[in-house]
Amino acid sequence: MNSEQSSRIRDSVYVIGAGFSAGLEYPLTKTLLVEVWQKLPEESRNRLQRIIEFHHPGFRPTRTTSFPGIEQLLTQIAVNLEFFDFSRPTEGNLKKEDLILAREDLLFRIALWFHSLYERAANISWLARFTERLRSENAGIVSFNWDLILDQQLVGGQLSAQSYGLEAELGTGPLLLKPHGSLNWYEAPVVEHVPPEKRLTIFPATDEDKAIEAFLFPRQIDSKVGRRYTPLIIPPTYLKNFNRPIFKQLWNRCTDMLSTPKRLVFLGYSLPPEDLHAHFIFRCAFHNQLGGRIRDAHNRYDPTGQADVVIVNPDQEAARRIEAVAGPEICCTWIPKRVQDWI
Repeated sequence: MNSEQSSRIRDSVYVIGAGFSAGLEYPLTKTLLVEVWQKLPEESRNRLQRIIEFHHPGFRPTRTTSFPGIEQLLTQIAVNLEFFDFSRPTEGNLKKEDLILAREDLLFRIALWFHSLYERAANISWLARFTERLRSENAGIVSFNWDLILDQQLVGGQLSAQSYGLEAELGTGPLLLKPHGSLNWYEAPVVEHVPPEKRLTIFPATDEDKAIEAFLFPRQIDSKVGRRYTPLIIPPTYLKNFNRPIFKQLWNRCTDMLSTPKRLVFLGYSLPPEDLHAHFIFRCAFHNQLGGRIRDAHNRYDPTGQADVVIVNPDQEAARRIEAVAGPEICCTWIPKRVQDWI
C-alpha cells in the first residue's frame, strides 16, 4: 500500500439490520406501526387515524392487514406537508400542526418503547457471545438500527466520539458507525440541563448545525415540566434527509470502511429496495474494493481486493438484493438462518 489511508480500516466488518435486533425481541420495521399503535395515547391515535384514513380509505385499526408500512406512512405525511399549500386555499379541518404533531409523537413513542426493551434485550445470551467476537476481531460495525444494545455491550460507560467514528483518528478498538442516528444522540441545546457527567459531545457545532451530544448510558430524557425530546434519528421514510454535517461524516466513514474489509458480513440486513442512499453507498464500496478508494480528482488508493461477503438472513430476496449491488465480480455466500441461530 502507498499510504496508511489505503490500508484496511478493519479486517472484519459487520452490517447490522432489523433482523439482528429482532433476535433481541425488537420489532421489525414492517410490523412497527401495528405493534406501537396501542402504546400511543388516545389523542395521538385519533389524530394519526384521521391521517391514515385519508391516505388509506380502507384502514381499520382493528384489522392489522389494513395498516400501511411505517415508511410509507411517514413518507405520505412528508409529501402531505410539502404539498399542503398547493392543494387547498386554506387549512380546513386537518392542519399542518396536526401532521407535525402526529409524526413527532409517533417517533417519540417508538423511542420510548425501544428504551423500555433495552434491559431485557441486554441479557439475551447470544448477544454476549457476539460482542466478544466483535472485540476479538477488532471489528467494524455499520448499524442501521437506532437501539443502544451494541453501544453499551461494546464500550458501556467508556463511550466516546471515537466509538462512533466521529473523531479524526479511528483508533484500534471496535468501531460502531450508525448512519441512521441513535436513541442516545441529541442536539446540545436539548440536553443542556442534563448533568454534564451523564453526557458528552460527540460532534462539535459547525456553521451549519448545533453540536451533538450523547448520553453515556441508555435513558430517555425525563422532563419535570412535560417536555418531549426526540433523539437524533433518521425516520424510516422513502425521502430520508442526511444533510446534517454529522451524517455526512458518518456516511463517508461507512464508505471507507466498507471499501476495504477482508470479510464483510450482513446480519439481518435486507437492503430495502426503497433505501436508495444505502444502495448507492454499498455500490460505491463494492466498486472501491476492486478499483480502490478515491484519493483525489485524478487518483485512487491501491485496492484492497474483494471482500469475502457473507449474508445471514432467512429472506432470499434480501440476499439477492445485496448480491445484485455487489455485482458479479464479488463472491457472496448466503446463509438462510436467523442471526441468533447463526451466532
